[in-house]
Amino acid sequence: MTRRLSSRRLTGLVTLALLVPLLGGYAVAVLRSPRAAASGPIIYTYEVRGLQNRSSLTPLAQLAAQTYADPRGWGLGGSIVFRRVASGGNFTLWLSAASRVPGFGSPCDSEYSCTSGRNVIINEDRWLDGSAAWNASGANLGLYRTMVINHETGHWLGFAHEFCGGAGQAAPVMQQQSISLQGCRPNSWPTAAERQRLASSRHVRIGTPLPYGSLDAVSAVFKGVRVSGWAVGRGTSAPIRVAIYIDGRGRSSTASRSRPDVARAHPGAGSAHGFVLTLAEPAGRHQVCVYAVAAAGHTGLGCRTVTVSGAPIGRLDIVRGAAGSVSAAGWALDPDTSKPIRVHVYVGRNAIAITAAASRPDVGRRYPGLGANHGFVTSVRATSGRNQVCAYAIDSTGVGHTLLGCRPVTVPAPVPG
Repeated sequence: MTRRLSSRRLTGLVTLALLVPLLGGYAVAVLRSPRAAASGPIIYTYEVRGLQNRSSLTPLAQLAAQTYADPRGWGLGGSIVFRRVASGGNFTLWLSAASRVPGFGSPCDSEYSCTSGRNVIINEDRWLDGSAAWNASGANLGLYRTMVINHETGHWLGFAHEFCGGAGQAAPVMQQQSISLQGCRPNSWPTAAERQRLASSRHVRIGTPLPYGSLDAVSAVFKGVRVSGWAVGRGTSAPIRVAIYIDGRGRSSTASRSRPDVARAHPGAGSAHGFVLTLAEPAGRHQVCVYAVAAAGHTGLGCRTVTVSGAPIGRLDIVRGAAGSVSAAGWALDPDTSKPIRVHVYVGRNAIAITAAASRPDVGRRYPGLGANHGFVTSVRATSGRNQVCAYAIDSTGVGHTLLGCRPVTVPAPVPG
């Protein structure tokens, strides 16, 4: 269900032109220059593996997923997504027996967790028991495990160790809290300053709930344009709106169709984020731009140019040969008029011109508003033997014609008598 918005003609090749009010009080900037489909959040993939671990990997995998998805963490409120994969991830999260940790190379040793290259290693002794310094602070083991995941992942993201900023302050997550709290309070999450440094290094904003998605296809259909894709709002599984602008005229709809592929690619988003819209447009060339719209703003999903044809359409349904003639039947109509149009049927060098005015209720149902009187049935003289039958729909304006089909047919010889 779409709703037409106020029209405004845009001129000039500018990037950001004017704001058009949308349903729900949102504002959408109309972009004149084509933009690539929004890529959404930065996505880092990771594997979870064990190395001679004596405890189950499941608690580590579950806590890692929760930690990476938490808005307090390195995900920056949705601007970065950590996604677990079976193999080939950007990094591997290990639960390793303490004795095997040094094998990952410098700076790893058997006492603490570490990060080396693409390996983020959790020392199983620390995972099971915490550390003396942490335990002495009174903080629990669950918070320690969250801290060590964030700390070692922070190294993989490119951060070095930090120091306590002052007695009683929350320790930076990149502080070596396993060794000493240095007078700070134990803290499992990146501080605001640490998160801001990550945001700056990745050129993203923290907690900006701008939506993302994809303009999958724009195609011309009968008397209109078909637009499809998906759109997701950050931090919500609820469907969001999309705005479609065709030559500056806006329409709004909700992206709520089931898209299981989106749910698989973006865990937690759900599947109700697809859109498929068919919008009536006259024949000609049109620019189509689509935007994902949320309360905090909009994201351009892309622009495409498409040409809607005003040429006649139809079909040559039946061709039969009889002694001395060929019968042909089908339908033809012109999108520019509901009146019957002319059809030319050729059999070899013989031809006949007729009006496609016979009742075809099936055609009327398929193309509402144009009536049902668009069928044709005719007979054309033909010589015996193999013949080629072709039918053409003649444009009501005389601009062009449409081939409805060609079929071979064998015309039997006359029966002597």
